[in-house]
Amino acid sequence: MNGIEKQAVFYRGYLIDERSLAPLTTALAAIVGLWLLVYVVGAIGGPEANRQMLQVASHASSSQASRSP
Repeated sequence: MNGIEKQAVFYRGYLIDERSLAPLTTALAAIVGLWLLVYVVGAIGGPEANRQMLQVASHASSSQASRSP
C-alpha cells in the first residue's frame, strides 16, 4: 500500500454513510417545503396586503409618538 492509498483509506472514514442520507434528505425536503409555504403565503397576500400592513404600522407608530410627553 503506497502513500496515496493510505490517505484514501483515512479519508474514506469521513464520507457520508448511505444510512444517513435518508434523514438528511427528509430534513432538506422539510426546509424547502417550509420555505415554499412561506413564499406562497407571501405571494398570495400581494402588494395590497403589504400596503395595508404598512399603513397599520405607520398609524401605530404615529399614535405612539403622539402619546409620549
